[in-house]
Amino acid sequence: MRLADVDPSLFAGLEGRELDDARARAVVPAVTLPRGPWENPSYLLAGNLDSCLAVLILDGLLLHTVVVGTDPRSELVGPGDLVRPWQEDEVASVPFEARWEVILPARLAVLDERFAALAGRWPKLTLAVVCRLVRRSRWLTLQLAIADLRRVDERLMVFFWHVADRWGRVGPDGVTVPLPVTHEVLAQLVCAQRPTVTTALRRLADEGRLRRKRDRTWLLAPEPPPAPGRG
Repeated sequence: MRLADVDPSLFAGLEGRELDDARARAVVPAVTLPRGPWENPSYLLAGNLDSCLAVLILDGLLLHTVVVGTDPRSELVGPGDLVRPWQEDEVASVPFEARWEVILPARLAVLDERFAALAGRWPKLTLAVVCRLVRRSRWLTLQLAIADLRRVDERLMVFFWHVADRWGRVGPDGVTVPLPVTHEVLAQLVCAQRPTVTTALRRLADEGRLRRKRDRTWLLAPEPPPAPGRG
C-alpha cells in the first residue's frame, strides 16, 4: 500500500515535490490480523526484522500484556501507534512473559528495510516516525499515572477518557469508546482486581457516567470528569 494514502499525517512535514516523491515511493507491505492471540509476530512479518523500523497500526486494536510473577498488566495499541512486537527477547534478571492479542481486527503497515532506506531521504518523515514512538511512550506513562489514582472508579473514568481522546467517537448522547474487553482485562489496564472493577463499573453506570452498549462498546457522559484526587 501507499503509506501516504492511509496515514497522510505521517507525511505532514513534507510539501511540494518532496511530498509527491515520498507519496510515490513510500510503498510498504500490509498485514491483516483477525481477532485472537497474535502468537508469532515475527512469522507474520516475513523479512529481515533487524532492519525493519516498526509496524504501524492503521486500524483495529491490540492488547500488549506483560506478566511478572502472576500479575498481568496490559496496554492498548491502536491506530497511529508504532510497535516492534518481535523485540521481546531482552535479557532480564526477573523473568517475565509478554504476549499480544488482537481485540479488534487489525490492519498493519510494515515499515520495512526499504522504507527505512527511503525515509533517510526525507528527515521530516524520519522525525515524524520518532515522534510517533515518543508519543506512545508518553501515553504509556500517563496510563501508569492513572493506575496510581486512589479510587478505582476514578482510575476507570480517567482511563476511558484517555482512550476516548485517541479513538473515541463523539455522538449526541456522549462519547463512544470501542473497547470490547472483559472486566478482567480492564482490571489489568488500570492495575486493580477484577471484582473491584466490576463494582466500580456498576456504580458508574448507576451514576450515568459510563455504560456498556449492546455492541460491547462503552458510552461516556458528554463531559469529562473533574480532575481526580490522588492517594
